[in-house]
Amino acid sequence: MHTEALRAMQRMQAGHWWWRGMRHVYRAALRRYSRDEQAQRVLDVGCGFGANLPLLAQEAARGGLLVGVDVEHDALHSIERRAGLALVQARADALPFRAGSFDTVALLAVIEHVPDDQRVLSEAWRIARPGARQLLLTSAFMLLWSHHDVANGHLRRYRVEQVEALQAAAGWRVKRAHYLNAAIFPLVLLVRRLQGGGENPEARYDMGPNTWPFNRLLEGLLWLEARLPLRLPFGVDIFCAAVREQKGQ
Repeated sequence: MHTEALRAMQRMQAGHWWWRGMRHVYRAALRRYSRDEQAQRVLDVGCGFGANLPLLAQEAARGGLLVGVDVEHDALHSIERRAGLALVQARADALPFRAGSFDTVALLAVIEHVPDDQRVLSEAWRIARPGARQLLLTSAFMLLWSHHDVANGHLRRYRVEQVEALQAAAGWRVKRAHYLNAAIFPLVLLVRRLQGGGENPEARYDMGPNTWPFNRLLEGLLWLEARLPLRLPFGVDIFCAAVREQKGQ
């Protein structure tokens, strides 16, 4: 990802509606697919500046371990160190962990950035223990491709069925996969079509409005989507929850 985009992301993560709203989605998914026992080891692949680490830390049992992995040294260096947290600089497609090491694996806004998305999902499966959960977030519909994707370092956007096929090929069993941010899809589509298809060489990182009324409204829409069982056929993002099955299942 471009350095400017990384810095802009760091400034926005605490208060911007998208990150605040997505944490509602992650929290609901963690409750829905909770294990009988708390996870001893939780891995956040592509943790960036650590925006989701506090939420994922709640999943780790007392005395457990939360590990954040990212390829960007500056992002890892900015994260406050604390007990029970380990930070590792590594690539998502070459994780430096033994097979079956983790109970929960998060891949939140990762696979759209990497050349070999299938290999990343296979690596996540390798280091997950049987019965482990995986939470994945990615960008939806190449129809929405724009300078926003270029500035973010995206290589592609997906449809739900593509994500499901990638997960299955890597060995994961999908529990739920659906589009998110459906309410703003028409507006995002219109704006990005007007902006062009991503050819702008001066593309800048932009996550949309961040003023008080818009922030509260859009965060509230994601809060609502996280709690409703609806599976709409469109959205700006895709969320997927999957499991690595136990032997014999």
